[in-house]
Amino acid sequence: MKYEESRRIFASNRAEEIGHDVWKEFVILPSYENLGIGHTQKPKVIVGGRGCGKTMLLRYLSHESMFSVNRCDYPPDALLHIGLYWKADTQFASMLEKRGQDQDTWRAAFDHLAALVLSIEVLRSLTSISNSKLNLILRDRLRKLDFRRFKVFSTTQPATYHELVEHLEDRLADFEQWANDIRSVERPSFLPGSKFVRRLIGTIQQQMPEMSNSVFSVYIDEYENLSLYQQRMINTWLKHSEQPLIFNLAMKRNGFKTRDTEGHETLSDIHDFRTVDLEEFRTDDQFALFAAEILLSRLLMSGHKVLAAEVGLLGILRDPSSLELRRRRKAQIFEAAKTLLPSPGQREMALSAFSESSIRTKLKNRIEKALRRRKFSTKTSDNFMDLNFPEASIVIPALLSRRTLSVEDVERQLESLRSGEENKFTGRTNWIHNNFYGCFLQLYDGLVRPCPIYSGFGTFCKLARGNLRHFLELCHQAWNRSSNGLTVSSEMQSEAARQVSSDFLGEVRSFGHQGNNLHAFLLRLGTLFSLSQQSVTQSEPERTHFSIKEGLASMPNSEISFISEAVKWSVISEKKGTKKKTSSDPENLEYVINPIYAPYFHISYRKRRKLELSRAEVEVLIVGSYDAIKASFWCVPTKVVGGT
Repeated sequence: MKYEESRRIFASNRAEEIGHDVWKEFVILPSYENLGIGHTQKPKVIVGGRGCGKTMLLRYLSHESMFSVNRCDYPPDALLHIGLYWKADTQFASMLEKRGQDQDTWRAAFDHLAALVLSIEVLRSLTSISNSKLNLILRDRLRKLDFRRFKVFSTTQPATYHELVEHLEDRLADFEQWANDIRSVERPSFLPGSKFVRRLIGTIQQQMPEMSNSVFSVYIDEYENLSLYQQRMINTWLKHSEQPLIFNLAMKRNGFKTRDTEGHETLSDIHDFRTVDLEEFRTDDQFALFAAEILLSRLLMSGHKVLAAEVGLLGILRDPSSLELRRRRKAQIFEAAKTLLPSPGQREMALSAFSESSIRTKLKNRIEKALRRRKFSTKTSDNFMDLNFPEASIVIPALLSRRTLSVEDVERQLESLRSGEENKFTGRTNWIHNNFYGCFLQLYDGLVRPCPIYSGFGTFCKLARGNLRHFLELCHQAWNRSSNGLTVSSEMQSEAARQVSSDFLGEVRSFGHQGNNLHAFLLRLGTLFSLSQQSVTQSEPERTHFSIKEGLASMPNSEISFISEAVKWSVISEKKGTKKKTSSDPENLEYVINPIYAPYFHISYRKRRKLELSRAEVEVLIVGSYDAIKASFWCVPTKVVGGT
């Protein structure tokens, strides 16, 4: 594969880079049938972290994609669900407050904006339908539509379809000009929001009987960026949704600034809407299948042959009725993806460490240092390094450093392993399984060369953790480095992972109004986990998450808000803890660092063990000075790294 070709295949990792018609690029989520989208008319609140596919899904559901000119077949009920996508310009929306105008004026202005944007989308959806191969609405039908009754809203309002579209577009431009310069430009007359849109839909349905049962579903993207009063207005529209106009929201986690409406009621989950969590249904296996299908589809659309998985794959990826067929082909799809992004096993990684003189010397020095600490001058590293059992050799330094194990115990278990007898390296105690990753990462710590632990299709999926943008960027950087056709070497993949991790960490500064603070917090947290990993005993390896001993509720409101912001931007994720001793214990929540940052900090991407931090220690990580952090953590290494 040529360099320029590889750049084009995976360079687009945002829905905005594709356009509004995403039919050709979209891949139905494996959990699509569980989302309930399109099956009911109850409003949906779609939540998920950055890059989980919210915008792509909403654009797939919109009329540009559902009635795409690239689509050849349609379900029999295609006209029953017509999607209207609205991504409010948050910079423009933020202008619709203060600046010498009262709140009532701004509410009316935002209502007017919604009326214009959604009415234009309703009319454009008719164009999408008429341009499609559905052949249910011919273009001459659009020309015959009569909107004379709409002159009640404005005497200048035209009566024909195309003139009305142009008129509303001109009114939107006039409104934007006024909002940009409210002191110099005369205020336009305002339209009554959703009432105007409903009236427009009703007029269309009266003249087009085939659309009499159509439901127009509005999908408002990036809801979390709207101001408080704008959210209240949209909450009101959502609460009072009914045929033929249903409002749905898409947001990051913790995206509600308020659940209040313009009246005395508040939004209630289940009663007023159903939450659709795009990441909740994605088990590791589901996301891996989704990622593999996207990987293969990108390559196939670019004209590349991708093993046996190419047969008929593109034809079923956009069809919800083909989900079961895709699941039956899972093994074949996984095989193709793992061939493209091969992953070394533990034995292969251990042998590669032995083959590198610098790493082998480092391992030898660690073993001998552990023996000196235990005052065993009669034993040398040669007694414990065995090329035939490289995985066991990798974990030996940690085992020899533990006071609970004698040197004789470790040597005796190694001899049992060599003899094929029951042993603790591979038996129920499974020293290799429990310690290999932490010990292997230690060997590569401080080296220029990338660590192969961060390579492989399965590893890329775990690093991305449900985030398609992260997965595609990993693929983009990996193939940029490859010159060996479709298959990317482990070394190139590891280099790509390190580069992507660094790039996304730098991006944190742009995460909203707390971006700089989130970046500082992430650096402190990642460094803390990295320090924890340096324990010579590895008795608690692979620490990548923390809990608050006293519970989140014990924190000051400002720190609770900060942690909520970190979860919102997927810097960390919030998980229910698995251990709670009594019902009176504080709520057991755990906070996991986003695994995409693991290669930068040279820590594990797996959720294994946690650090228990006090409320005061977490506060120091969030707002503490350098001296406070040093006093709390750096000067107490035994507390951080689990002892000597």
